Amino acid sequence: MTRELFGQIFTKELKPFIDEINSNNSMIELNDLAHCKNAAYDAYQELIGKYKERIFEKDTPEPLLDRHKIAACICGAFLQVPVFNKTALVEYITREKQKVEVYFYYVNEFVAFYAGIKFLSFFMIEDYIDNTTMVLNILKDFPLMPKTTKNKRGFWNSVLFNLSQVKDEGQIGVSHYDMYSYAMFFFQLEQYFGMAISA
Repeated sequence: MTRELFGQIFTKELKPFIDEINSNNSMIELNDLAHCKNAAYDAYQELIGKYKERIFEKDTPEPLLDRHKIAACICGAFLQVPVFNKTALVEYITREKQKVEVYFYYVNEFVAFYAGIKFLSFFMIEDYIDNTTMVLNILKDFPLMPKTTKNKRGFWNSVLFNLSQVKDEGQIGVSHYDMYSYAMFFFQLEQYFGMAISA
């Protein structure tokens, strides 16, 4: 994916989402989005390069990764390049001992996951471009989140919590982000979506 295409998807799909989050909480501060866009693309290229090194032979001509691996690398890139500064929010939570919506506490993880989903859906639409019904389903409903059984916080909260552990150096550390597992995770989300809409 070229820097230009990455930038187009960022501007069209991610920026409105980021702006909406930003307008809903005065305690989070938006980082320089132009810098974030460029730094995220560079991080994405680095992750893509590592992925290709691990799974392709050195003499493979023009090795291409599937969309789930690309989504995993996009997610990892935005984990490395946070679009929000949460310092004021964390200070408020520490000082006031007040709960905030989990989406604000995990706001950068939410953006990273959303970015992976949006880039994945972009490539899904490319595959189904001749199937108008499927394209509309993807635009309207992807992803559908599986229901949780014992976990009362729900699937989204669990995903964001897990991604926050990646960001926590005391837990996993973003340098150890498991792009291989997340590629399978994005694959399973697409499979679940396909089964759910055809049921």
